[in-house]
Amino acid sequence: MKYILLIEDNEEMRDNIAGILELANYEVKTASNGKEGIELVKTRKPDLILCDIMMPELDGYGVIHILNSNDNTADIPFIFLTAKADKEDFRKGMNFGADDYITKPFDGQELLNAVEVRLKKNVLLKTSFKNDFEGVSGFIEQAKQLKGFETLSENRNLHTHKKKEFLFMEGHKAKDLYYIKSGKVKTFKTNEDGKEFVTGVHGEGEFIGYISLLRDLPYSESAEALEESEVFAIPKSDFLTLLYTNREVAYKFIKLLSNNLLDAETKLLNLAYQSVRQRVSGTLLELQKQGHEGEPINLSRKDISGMVGTATETLNRALADLIDEGIIETSNKGIIVLNQDKLGKIARQ
Repeated sequence: MKYILLIEDNEEMRDNIAGILELANYEVKTASNGKEGIELVKTRKPDLILCDIMMPELDGYGVIHILNSNDNTADIPFIFLTAKADKEDFRKGMNFGADDYITKPFDGQELLNAVEVRLKKNVLLKTSFKNDFEGVSGFIEQAKQLKGFETLSENRNLHTHKKKEFLFMEGHKAKDLYYIKSGKVKTFKTNEDGKEFVTGVHGEGEFIGYISLLRDLPYSESAEALEESEVFAIPKSDFLTLLYTNREVAYKFIKLLSNNLLDAETKLLNLAYQSVRQRVSGTLLELQKQGHEGEPINLSRKDISGMVGTATETLNRALADLIDEGIIETSNKGIIVLNQDKLGKIARQ
């Protein structure tokens, strides 16, 4: 049972609101002024606070200011109750950190809707979502229950892409964000001579295609399955809704994307400052992590050289040195890493 604290100086209004909430199966504690409300918060943290603005001793703005100054209470969902409908009052309340406003007079259904939406949003924000298919799907399904997110599409079915099948092509209109459930996908650019430059090899739990969506430009690279891969597409409209409808939801969504963003930044820095030997070692380690311990890296020399950012001939010389040092070996199945520790030391030199 959710616990709601109601701070309201008007006794009749306080009793009416408390009665409505209790009928809806909420546990309710009431306070007749801001100071009394703060003391109740100290004894037990509520799941949500409903607070009048104009009150004696300590008004609603003072209440939320005190709560937001304490890390233990700053995250409590807070809804103002006010008889004022002036935009300046709304703006002031939101600047103080209020989550919502209910303007008096209001009916019971309006009150319950506001409370339910805010509590659902709080559950979403407090839930920890793993960066896997179930986690991403669960996040979107919970977001769909919130006001402003009702239009999120149900069209997120998994698609199986065969080896060498394109997910999207460079220059085509960007219309989806892609999430890889299983398999491997390479992204690459093609120059005027038709030569490929591999920008990345992506595996389970990674998003691709978001940069073009953010810039509202055609895809800046192509994406091709390196092996049979399960991928689901999040429509552009859903991507933008999750990013721009609500700041808190956007923050949660960006956390799911953040590993990809950090990886992309690290790759660019490595490409700019590391030696070929370091980049080859780092790339082999990355590819090894995407597979299984001891399994060969079954990727063409052309694709690996594209990831490293060097010519295939230069890659072959670097690989030959690593073979001579007993760090890797090659077979008809691919490259096998024999000593990850030594490879890691080279990559970090």
